[in-house]
Amino acid sequence: MTMQRVLFPRLHLAEVEDQSWCPSWLREHSHKALLRTWRMAVSTRGPPAVQACQILVDQLGGLKNATKYTFVDACAGAGGPTPLIEQHMNQQLKSAGLHSVRFILTDLWPDIKAWREITSGSEKISYVEQPIDATKGVRLVAPEGKECRMFNLSFHHFDDTPAEKVLTSAVDSADAFVFYDSIFELTHRTLPALLNTTLIILSPFVTTLRDWWWSPMYLLFTYIIPIIPIFYAIDGYVSCARCRTADETWNLLTRHTGLSVPEWELKNGWELRSGQQVVLPPFGTLYWYTGVKRENV
Repeated sequence: MTMQRVLFPRLHLAEVEDQSWCPSWLREHSHKALLRTWRMAVSTRGPPAVQACQILVDQLGGLKNATKYTFVDACAGAGGPTPLIEQHMNQQLKSAGLHSVRFILTDLWPDIKAWREITSGSEKISYVEQPIDATKGVRLVAPEGKECRMFNLSFHHFDDTPAEKVLTSAVDSADAFVFYDSIFELTHRTLPALLNTTLIILSPFVTTLRDWWWSPMYLLFTYIIPIIPIFYAIDGYVSCARCRTADETWNLLTRHTGLSVPEWELKNGWELRSGQQVVLPPFGTLYWYTGVKRENV
């Protein structure tokens, strides 16, 4: 699928959710909305989380190869799509007669309450209580195993210098990485992404009644004083402005080396790939970027 046209240069603007003063109830509202987005089954190929799982398995070389990895969500937040990806992947592995795989949740700001709830529902998901900085390359898997580092709708939060450290860390201390954003991402600087974001901005007028009908605070700040829709608008469009193309992403790895991307791949023994897939018709597109270390390296 041809990459959709990028409409404007990347801008690393400030998101409200990144600020220390952002109230926890705003974050909770958006995290619940994002989780619902990953679960929405409006495509014949299944919810976005299921499609992301299939992309991940395909990029690792199929189910048999996937069993070689432990999957580390490096910026897990409140959990995002990882529990859904784990569930679908391990169901596929079981159906194929293969052993299950483990997923580990980590973050610079661990959400222990949310993670305890997640791990209570699956013995194949665990978490690290201590803060882990994704820019510093803490490997959690033994040398004889393989680690795949995941970034779900999170890579755009890093400006170029820390983003370069995140990528370099993954290359130096892991065996594969996947970004759904700019590296599994539903936002971007493209017309479909901006249109999809507009629909998401309007969604609180529906979801607040569904999820928070019992809360005078959420009702007030959605329908009377629309702080929640404004918050969605600011962070939604800023997220779009922050996302990177494949060329911009891989340039973070090569810009100080003097090498082209193919030369860098050959020298370092990695294969870098990218793509996009409509997961929420008509506009919702998942942009993904992967790196896999070659077997003989």
